[in-house]
Amino acid sequence: MSIKHSKMKGPYQNTVIILAVLVVISMVTRLLFMGTYLEGWDSIDFALGLHDYDIAYYQPHFPGYPVYMFFCRLVHIFVDNDVIALTVPGAVLGSITLVPFFFLTRRMFTENTAWLAVFLYIVNPLCWLQSEKALSDAAGLFFAMASVQLFFYASTSGENALRYLIFGSVMLGTCLGVRLSYFPFAILWLYTLSVLSKSGNRKKTIVYGVSAFIIGICIWLVPLACYTGVKPLIVNGFGFTSGHFSDWGGSIATSQNIISRFQDFVWCLFCNGLGFWCYDTSAFRMLPSIIMGTGIIFYLIHTGYGFKTRFIIICVLPYFLWVFLGQNLEKPRHAIPLIPLAIICISAGLERFEHFLHNYSNVNKFRYSFLSPYNLFVGILIVSMSIISTRLVYTHKIEPAAQTQLLNYVQRNYNVSSTRVYCWETKRLFEYYAPLLDIRRVRNIDDLRYDVGASLVVPEVLLSTSRVNGINSITNCSNVVAEFKNNRYISNSYHEITLYDLSLLK
Repeated sequence: MSIKHSKMKGPYQNTVIILAVLVVISMVTRLLFMGTYLEGWDSIDFALGLHDYDIAYYQPHFPGYPVYMFFCRLVHIFVDNDVIALTVPGAVLGSITLVPFFFLTRRMFTENTAWLAVFLYIVNPLCWLQSEKALSDAAGLFFAMASVQLFFYASTSGENALRYLIFGSVMLGTCLGVRLSYFPFAILWLYTLSVLSKSGNRKKTIVYGVSAFIIGICIWLVPLACYTGVKPLIVNGFGFTSGHFSDWGGSIATSQNIISRFQDFVWCLFCNGLGFWCYDTSAFRMLPSIIMGTGIIFYLIHTGYGFKTRFIIICVLPYFLWVFLGQNLEKPRHAIPLIPLAIICISAGLERFEHFLHNYSNVNKFRYSFLSPYNLFVGILIVSMSIISTRLVYTHKIEPAAQTQLLNYVQRNYNVSSTRVYCWETKRLFEYYAPLLDIRRVRNIDDLRYDVGASLVVPEVLLSTSRVNGINSITNCSNVVAEFKNNRYISNSYHEITLYDLSLLK
């Protein structure tokens, strides 16, 4: 072994060891604060799919999340607990995301920027919290970040570019089997194909890239089609997609106030996602918000419009448009793929800020000191974000979500044989945890009245949740029974629910 090779191998080994230790630390913290309840419709879909996989009955809903469900079923073989089986893949893969995230940031900027980004990712409130939940977002983030890293490597490498393109294409195709909603990253894939086509053999690049992407999709689509049947899969796909965009999915078609959607998106990305201060949070968030804001400002000021900037824009813009126009902004988890990219920009901006500080003679004497202004700011940021996130994940672990509180309250206080509950998405929760209760899913008060009038036998007790539209219009026939709340930074959708007694409606 040459001396030069030995010198290169040493630092690389140290980097791998430190990164492995951080992955383990991240994994332990995620597993330590795992949730104990299934929180909503999607989680119940996954849980039902563990026992009886059927897309037609939303177990889970289209596209069936076959790659994610594969990992969950592997865990379920060893652990007979639905919540753990559905959470462990996200906790594990969400932690391993550190690896492609680190190497992507290091290739884009510097190793110091990469280490700062890794620490900020570990303590990020949304990424950490989402790894505690029985959902596919954290698992999908690993595949998305791995494909982004490989595409950037492909675009900036020489002789190994085609190899990175192939692996990145397979990874992206597989990613769609975890989270189909991450499809906008295909724009980045096309951009990478375009870049490589200009610098080499165009035909070979396209053939290999497209073939690898198709292979990645076939890894999950072929088994799924064989299991469900091609025609039922297509029918369910069209039906679900149509409903998502035109009815209940929360897209711009059903929520058309652009200003309101923009405000919701800013809250999802900055306040819920990155941990910025908001009017309903503690003043403790103000200082880290200022530090992160400084990082963003310095990144925007000092970063020119080069290849890295174009790459980040093409990575971010399509997904931003998809979330803003096509997704339900009540659920901040839809913005999670943007969080690591925002952290990269913040970290790079803070490194620029460090250079800015060193240019001043009054702080230059601290340049190599542990107590330099930059180290102080970074330390404050990491420690404060650690405290913010730890509080959130601990609360998530010990306090049930509002829907779960509602479920427990009804189970404790009402007789199964003489009670009917009207609700919206909470119906799925009742079906899983309290299948003997008479639960009816209705959209509004008119549907509720029709159902009561059409019933041959009306039970003694009629209950309704506040998610039934127009329930407040019948205050003369309803009484507030109880109100349930949880921290909206933990579970925003359904974070406030009121239970009404409608027995006077009969």
